[in-house]
Amino acid sequence: MKRFQSLLSLLLIIGLIYFSFYSLMPQKGEPASISDTEFSSERALIPLKEITKAPHFIGTQEHERVREYIVQQLQDLGLQTEVQEGFVLNSKWKSLDKPKNIIAKIDGTSDGKALLILTHYDSALTPSLGASDAGSGVVTILESVRAYLASGKKPKNDIIILITDAEEVGLDGARLFVKEHPWAKDIGLAINFEARGSGGPSNMIVESNGGNKNLVKAFKEANVKYPTASSLMYSIYKMLPNDTDSTVLREDGGIEGFFFAFIDDHFDYHTANDTYENLDRKTLQHQGEYLLPLIHYFADADLSALKSSEDDVYINLPLIKFINYPFSWVIPMVIVAIVLFIVLILYGRQQRVLSGKSILKGFLPFLLALIICGLVGVYGWKLINVMYPQYGEIQHGFTYNGHTYIWFFVFLAIAITFEIYHRFSKNINVASLLITPLFFG
Repeated sequence: MKRFQSLLSLLLIIGLIYFSFYSLMPQKGEPASISDTEFSSERALIPLKEITKAPHFIGTQEHERVREYIVQQLQDLGLQTEVQEGFVLNSKWKSLDKPKNIIAKIDGTSDGKALLILTHYDSALTPSLGASDAGSGVVTILESVRAYLASGKKPKNDIIILITDAEEVGLDGARLFVKEHPWAKDIGLAINFEARGSGGPSNMIVESNGGNKNLVKAFKEANVKYPTASSLMYSIYKMLPNDTDSTVLREDGGIEGFFFAFIDDHFDYHTANDTYENLDRKTLQHQGEYLLPLIHYFADADLSALKSSEDDVYINLPLIKFINYPFSWVIPMVIVAIVLFIVLILYGRQQRVLSGKSILKGFLPFLLALIICGLVGVYGWKLINVMYPQYGEIQHGFTYNGHTYIWFFVFLAIAITFEIYHRFSKNINVASLLITPLFFG
């Protein structure tokens, strides 16, 4: 019976973990047969195939062809389109670039701030075909705008579509737009689409010069189907040496907003494997499931009321979808957690389940598991690199079977931890063993 309960508990944990990942994104792309007012990844794939016939980095003939194709796609939607071009000093290469941005606008019925939707159309300076980075962003915008126009709605706010150029060589198209285009000063919110892989859920990142409270509140009210978002993600993002067009808009133009990016299958990023075939259809659908409802919401929202001096903590959860609360709650919540932890220990001592000696002994398996798993992870990977020295040739540092290695080391660490705690449980009761993980948690 005890073994059955243990097996049932393990299966329940695995099931909950699986569901937590399963619920992050759509499980299929939508066919072209669905309503014209909805986003269809199958429809979005039609222009993507045309855009990704060959590498199209700045300065190539293919780059010119892709730009002309995107302009024609926007004109086919009935939009007046312009190509903004000008010289920008590239701070990275110390050279002059001449990006050519594609710009269109859906006129609003009021004089409020404008909504900006953007991505870039140039591919990396590699053999990359740019399907994910950022062809996926281009077709997400084309299909979402098409679906919005099909609804027959007239937006209160102007909706500006910006497909920037020269993003891959230094974000130069975004710099040109912010510094020289007259529409830049009228923008109240920017929504950017990016990629750093070819699949996985798309993460929502807030780009703000101040507090994110009003932006997060508005995002929640837009009620997207699959919000994958965490304030921790942005904290990590800010520590990385990566910038997007959103960074330029925020720093140089004071334009705040969101950007959405997927990062799984990172081994395809900026390589010849960033192809039409390798782009995850579910991921493309996820991008559309963000943009279309956000267009509907922000097309009529007060975009001048989004700035704030306060921050919210936010996270997505299965079933509940999305929760947020003021950052000011963090310290009180920590204090409450500490008080409850102390009460739990005192109650355990009163019931003669816990003792100071048993709690101290409980630190041993925790520290032992931490040390052993750390050593196995670090030196295990070093051993694999010795066995397969060709892994050192992969520029991104993520092998094509990297997910298998991750699963292997995760399950190995779990097995080691379970074995250590199993051995210590013969001499220390379970309650005492749980105190240390709770303390560090």
